[in-house]
Amino acid sequence: MKQIEVQEVSDLRSLTKGHVAYFFTDQEQYVSNVVDYVIAGLRQNECTIIVESDRMAPMIVLKLAQKLTAPELDQVRFLNNYEFYYAHGDFRINSIPDLLPTLFKGEFDPDMCYRTWAHIEWRDESEVSKLLHSEEQADIIVAEENLLSVCAYDSRRVSGDFRDRLLASHSIHLHDKA
Repeated sequence: MKQIEVQEVSDLRSLTKGHVAYFFTDQEQYVSNVVDYVIAGLRQNECTIIVESDRMAPMIVLKLAQKLTAPELDQVRFLNNYEFYYAHGDFRINSIPDLLPTLFKGEFDPDMCYRTWAHIEWRDESEVSKLLHSEEQADIIVAEENLLSVCAYDSRRVSGDFRDRLLASHSIHLHDKA
């Protein structure tokens, strides 16, 4: 798989689809990147679905509320990452396309354009193989649905070998600003 390297979330603007791996180190930069990603999506008339932890979601919501109008905020949906990945008891990918009618309730339009941002967390090292398998499945879903989908990982939890294996199922690699 050919890798595309991008330095900033704003560099994703020219992309309409792809599976992005993002390894972050700085929480503040991470939140800024999520917000920039949402804003870039709104400029392309895309809704954004954010799969995020309970501890990070409030920070993102606060920043979004400072920058977006109420109608723009309505184009953003949050899912708890633990509930999303552990809905079946162990780490598994769920299909966001299957969840769209529930997420957008009466407002759901099957032709809507959307992008995703998922903060991936796992309990322990025993789940790494399931996570890698899920990323392979996600890569297929992203390609079939023509999505732009960011998978964000805390660099402190990712070994070099694990990182290399994750990159194998992502066509785009996003770096933090230097």
